[in-house]
Amino acid sequence: MFKKSRIKIVVSIMAIMTLLLAGTVGVIFVSSYSEMSERNLHMLERYARIYSEHGNPEQENNNPTPPENADGDNRENIPPKPQGDNEDLERERLYSVTFSSNKSVKSTDINNDNIEPKVIVNLGEAVLNSGEEKGTIEGYNYLVDKTDKYTLVVFLDRSEFNRNIDTLIKYTVIYGVISLLVIFVLALILSKLIIKPLEQNDKKQRQFVSDAGHELKTPVSVISTNADVLEDEIGENKWLSNIRYENERMSSLIKQLMQLAKSEKDDNQKEQLDFSKLVIGEILPFESVAYDKGIIINYDEVESGVTVKGNRASLGQLVSILVDNAIEHSTDSAEVVVKLSNIRGKAQLSVSNKGEDIPEEKRELIFERFYRIDESRAEKKDHYGLGLAIAKSITESHGGEISVKSENGLITFTVKI
Repeated sequence: MFKKSRIKIVVSIMAIMTLLLAGTVGVIFVSSYSEMSERNLHMLERYARIYSEHGNPEQENNNPTPPENADGDNRENIPPKPQGDNEDLERERLYSVTFSSNKSVKSTDINNDNIEPKVIVNLGEAVLNSGEEKGTIEGYNYLVDKTDKYTLVVFLDRSEFNRNIDTLIKYTVIYGVISLLVIFVLALILSKLIIKPLEQNDKKQRQFVSDAGHELKTPVSVISTNADVLEDEIGENKWLSNIRYENERMSSLIKQLMQLAKSEKDDNQKEQLDFSKLVIGEILPFESVAYDKGIIINYDEVESGVTVKGNRASLGQLVSILVDNAIEHSTDSAEVVVKLSNIRGKAQLSVSNKGEDIPEEKRELIFERFYRIDESRAEKKDHYGLGLAIAKSITESHGGEISVKSENGLITFTVKI
């Protein structure tokens, strides 16, 4: 039980922290990407503006180097060299190609890089044909600046941009993985600290139940003996009958408390056993009890050869509790159906009966100690609300789970081990 609780706490912490971490990292990544993209666009716009105002910002002479197929007589429209400090632009891998109004190439600027002018021209022509004013093409950011005299297409090599993005992603992933590992370790420690007081409290409760059961056995036995002696001396009367009745109820309660304490121990010896034979063996003694109430126990769907590893006595008690509970809460002339099958390597036992529907909000509570749906049964012998608590404890001690389903008057308890 507490192991599952620790897992839930760890999973919850990890889920919350993963979402927060993913959100934080996502915001950082998106903002960094946007900032670098804006910077690239700003560089392209500056280049285009300086070109328009002063001329090519990166050539040492006023006339940029034309490609092999450029017409020399178009250079009179090229603006003069710009003035001022443009070192930041010179450090960038910026390229440009200028087209005349009839889309003929007037000049190119490749910033003395080892790149063929024809490559830039072809890219410029592809950009003009696309009709887009800015974007990305073959690893370059581009910007188109159209004027009355010429059309300028500026390119910025994205190699540095891509390297920065790759570095950002790499360190983001590393940081994220390390952070999640640290959070996981902290979640394990935190879950242990949270669960520890609950485990200690539960251990004390179990010890109390066990000790109380043992301590109460002696006075109950003494009361029973004294009642027998009194009966021999004064004869039978209603007061002695009341004492005997209540003493028997107390004895039954103590017996169930002892069974509960025993079922909650994890040191029960387990063995590989034939669960099919065990189930049928536990059903047979209840047939006469069911018959007296006009109830039939149907166990035709108990498959043979279903085996489990567990404690024979505890599993036998589990079957008995579920069958007895089904008989006790069945409507008259009804049928109790017991099924057993092997589903994906696990034994699945279900016990169904027709009876009063269990409200949804009470279906989990019925497995709690001393809980009774119908308080009117409180005075009935042996009904202390411990049976299903014992069944749940036995199931969990075998690493299984128990559940209840109630629809249209059909109540089904299912155990998976």
